Amino acid sequence: MMSEIWKCKGFANAHTHLDKGMLVPEVVYVDAPASIRGGWTREKKAEFTKMDIYDRAEKALLQMIRYGTTYVRTHVDVDPVVGLKGIEAMLELQQAFAKHIVIDITAFNQEGFDRYPETEKLLQEALTMGRMGLGGHTLVDVDGKLHIRKMMAMAEQFDVPWLEFHTDESGKPEDFLLPFLAEQALEQECGDKIYAIHCNSLATVPDIKAAKTIELMANAKLHVTVCPTAVATRPITRTKELLKAGIPVGLGSDNMGDLFNPLGGGNMLGYAQLLAYVQRFYEPEEQLALLDMIRRGPADLLSASSHHELNVSVVFETQEARELLSHVPLPQIVQDKVCSA
Repeated sequence: MMSEIWKCKGFANAHTHLDKGMLVPEVVYVDAPASIRGGWTREKKAEFTKMDIYDRAEKALLQMIRYGTTYVRTHVDVDPVVGLKGIEAMLELQQAFAKHIVIDITAFNQEGFDRYPETEKLLQEALTMGRMGLGGHTLVDVDGKLHIRKMMAMAEQFDVPWLEFHTDESGKPEDFLLPFLAEQALEQECGDKIYAIHCNSLATVPDIKAAKTIELMANAKLHVTVCPTAVATRPITRTKELLKAGIPVGLGSDNMGDLFNPLGGGNMLGYAQLLAYVQRFYEPEEQLALLDMIRRGPADLLSASSHHELNVSVVFETQEARELLSHVPLPQIVQDKVCSA
């Protein structure tokens, strides 16, 4: 027998790529190495128009809303291949969906400075177009530490509200730059603005090194975003250890229907269920922690006011974490009523 209904403000998708999403099935997915698929993605980006990006992102947003998501943070590629078309489309979507979902934009340096030096000026231009964060990638340039320094300097120059890094995404111990990122954040006292996404290599370094890094991250006040779909190609980070250390952890869908992941419906309960299976979030307290991850996300930290002011209620027929994670039910979305939780 189901317990009493659960009404909440909705779920938070802490990380996705709306500008590149929903290419599949129009573009046939081929399971090639990541570097090859990255090249194919650049070829597709060269064909993008602002309306094309808008239409595909709108399709993804409608799916997310159907499953009870009321906050999403999306990385949007900024480089000479696609220019600022993605940023322009997302800013328009922010306005169009303002009554339904909060969209936070991160101007993303997906391709790196080495491949496209012009990206630096384009990112700076993007940051003048509206409120948004800045995103980097610790593995896209030959000197990952220099990449981190340059992105942090730009973030400081433009006083961005948040700075995010795809961090050690390969999962290889030799790519472990998370300690350096934490040290820089601690030194500059800006860790409360920094989100480390993925942190895959944290799962593959020795336990002692991982423990010291997690302690450093906690001291630096870093945030972490976990994307469990990465398990298809890489180990997932040490989520339970991060939570135990008191580090804020959000959950993201990552890619949706593109050349990096042809699947992905945008159902945050589904992603939470995946993480529960992969890392055995089976105990009652652990199940509640998963629900907290998709209810809280970065929204409570940076966009709390707009997120709470949405006149949307998301209603489930149960408030039992085990039921929600077992069955991943569709919610009832109630518009024009103030959420009570």
